[in-house]
Amino acid sequence: MRTPIVLFSLLGCLALVQPAVAQDTGGKPADSKQAAKAGKGDRAGKGDKADAPAKPRVPFLRPEGAYADLAESGFDVTSLLTGGAAPAKPFFPFLDAVQALAKLPETEVVLDLSGGAGFSQPQLREVERALQAARAAGKTITCYVENVDTGTFRLAAQCDRILMADMGAMDMRSAAMSVPHFKDALDLLGVQVEVTRVGAFKGAVEPYMLPTMSDHLRAHYEAMLRSMNDDSVRAIASGRKLQPEVVRAMQAERLLTAKEAKARGLVDQLVPWNGAQRALAAVRGDEAFDYADVGPKKKKKKESLDFMSLMTGMFSGGKKEKKIDEPTVVVMHLAGQIVDGDKPSAGSMVSGPAVAKLDELAANEHVKGVVVRINSPGGSATASEAIRNALSRLAAKKPVVFSMGDLAASGGYWITTIGQPILAEVGTITGSIGVFGMRFQPGALMRRLGVHTEIVRLDDGPLMDAMDRPWSDAARGRMQAFVDDIYVRFLQNVAASRSKTTEQVDAIAGGRVWSGQQAVENGLVDAIGGVGDAIAMVKKRASLGDDFEVRHQPEPTNFADSLLSSFFDAQVAAGVERGALQQLLGQVGHLGEVLGLLREALAGDGSAKVYALMPPGLRVR
Repeated sequence: MRTPIVLFSLLGCLALVQPAVAQDTGGKPADSKQAAKAGKGDRAGKGDKADAPAKPRVPFLRPEGAYADLAESGFDVTSLLTGGAAPAKPFFPFLDAVQALAKLPETEVVLDLSGGAGFSQPQLREVERALQAARAAGKTITCYVENVDTGTFRLAAQCDRILMADMGAMDMRSAAMSVPHFKDALDLLGVQVEVTRVGAFKGAVEPYMLPTMSDHLRAHYEAMLRSMNDDSVRAIASGRKLQPEVVRAMQAERLLTAKEAKARGLVDQLVPWNGAQRALAAVRGDEAFDYADVGPKKKKKKESLDFMSLMTGMFSGGKKEKKIDEPTVVVMHLAGQIVDGDKPSAGSMVSGPAVAKLDELAANEHVKGVVVRINSPGGSATASEAIRNALSRLAAKKPVVFSMGDLAASGGYWITTIGQPILAEVGTITGSIGVFGMRFQPGALMRRLGVHTEIVRLDDGPLMDAMDRPWSDAARGRMQAFVDDIYVRFLQNVAASRSKTTEQVDAIAGGRVWSGQQAVENGLVDAIGGVGDAIAMVKKRASLGDDFEVRHQPEPTNFADSLLSSFFDAQVAAGVERGALQQLLGQVGHLGEVLGLLREALAGDGSAKVYALMPPGLRVR
């Protein structure tokens, strides 16, 4: 009876923040109010309008906020409860806007990076290519920055000229990651985690088994970080005509003032903190130009925020996918933790709906080829195999090329093992070829609470599911044999797909994670490239001309889907005091792998499940 109360409490909170949610989803124009005034107030008097010369048009592009490959259109309950930021914007419409710069009639364009844009490493590489293509097409790109981090500056370095606000700062942070360990907390709670695994490098289970990271895993992660960071250093050094070791030395210093950044050749000119439009006017020496926002099209603000219109907007169906009835290359997004099931769940790659969608694409004669864009840390081994089989059926009928985003690890790599081309970015985390069985066993906690369970049974088999007691040696052995068998299948899939022996695959498997560049060197990935490169490969393999459409699928879900599809979020929200909930979600709410395992623990029957899942929280920034 408490769930409705929680739901309407959330709706009440949502009503308070709805103006922010209803804002446009594209890049926000810099100094838009001033631009409007400049477009009116600086013109000649009424009597001279006919004689006034037309001002040159200067296209401005301003990314702002976080971007996701497949942004959910709704609202995230976790963000609401923890005071999180606004939902991410869809990345590929913004990338289209950057690519369109090359075709504009104007030769001068401005990239305003003062909006705090958040891109992943693979996304940065895609935008970097688009900026380079615009310059190759004869565009002169001026970039304006205020406070800038390494990722943002990587884009700025691809421009012809960088203007930096004189009170700004540069944070040249090198690549790093933070991996939480839960062993001490679980011991304190009285929860034991029982694990069967293959491979000393299966870091997915270390956070639950060890209070700190093992030395050999730390060294392995450092090598991966070095590979990723070298790519950022390369982009900055080549763009600013500096030596890579000079950029690395500045990363070690980390913080630079605007004056230091200019003195070291990182920026070209310091300007007052007045925004991109005034900065351009200052360096041009005049204001005789018209501001033109060329970012993605924006949604109109909702005029009515009454309760009924809010409810209608939230719980109406999401965008209905357009029927594909002309030659089309589909970019199929497979994102989120891989789970078994028949119903869609926002933020997860559910086997049933994913298989149905892939089979639908295979049957549609108008779909000429498919780019499979993967952003997944893995998940259920059985669900991964179901999706892999569907992809194999699809590839038997039309060209398929894989494009890896931020993550395509463990189960996310498993589904690529069908012998088709694989592209990744240097900043992609992939590999993690390994499996493990795991279950949470809160026996000590139950005893502290005075709970004792009697299991009436005919033999010892049912004891494998008992939540209040550890496995016997015999039960653990049976589970280990099951895990070993699935690991061998994983090795065989990879070996057949990549033309290797299982011994060769095992030498780079065992749970090891790799950067995209390392994966190319190890033969797990074919080449470094993005979605555009994958589309070009599909086009060539399908013998397509230029008359075809590119369609991204599936469409994002609405808020109701995001709210009601998560069993774990609903359970916790209905039964836990708000303060405790905020603390819990504040610690693990951004770790999809942890939440996935907790969902399984809450919804399951105490039995162990076999996962092909990468380490929790393994994100590089």
